[in-house]
Amino acid sequence: MRIDYPLPYPGRVFPDGPLWPLKALRDKLWLMLNTNPTREAELNLLFADKRIAMSKALFERDKAEIAFSTLTKSEKYLEEACELEEQNRRNGIDTSEFLTNLSKASLKHREMVNEILKIAPEDAKPEIIKMQDYSKSVYNKTRDALQEKGLPIVENPFESE
Repeated sequence: MRIDYPLPYPGRVFPDGPLWPLKALRDKLWLMLNTNPTREAELNLLFADKRIAMSKALFERDKAEIAFSTLTKSEKYLEEACELEEQNRRNGIDTSEFLTNLSKASLKHREMVNEILKIAPEDAKPEIIKMQDYSKSVYNKTRDALQEKGLPIVENPFESE
């Protein structure tokens, strides 16, 4: 099953490359210097999406350790995007569109983790399975928030799992 949510191009600089520290620093600065709370949530989601794509590519290149670390960071960015959305909503900001996007993104992350599980080394699989908790939690929170707002819920094809 494919989730209809396109991931952004992850770029050419990956966590296993010499320029990665500069890219990671740029991302941190981008977040720190941002003053728009909506944009902050969007940036966290962007970084989550780019890193999940990088993680899969790194697993495909047999770089399991750095791939797992990248996956972990990806899911933490996803969780942070969700927390920021909740905070923005509580502060009266209309997050309806972002909420729908975040809900789709959480399902895409779940799909990607399932794909990663097919190619990951056996010893990494138990920890990768735990990573699904992030996307499950984000989906449940966004689903509930969409329901509360009376907005269409993004259907979860993984509910039977």
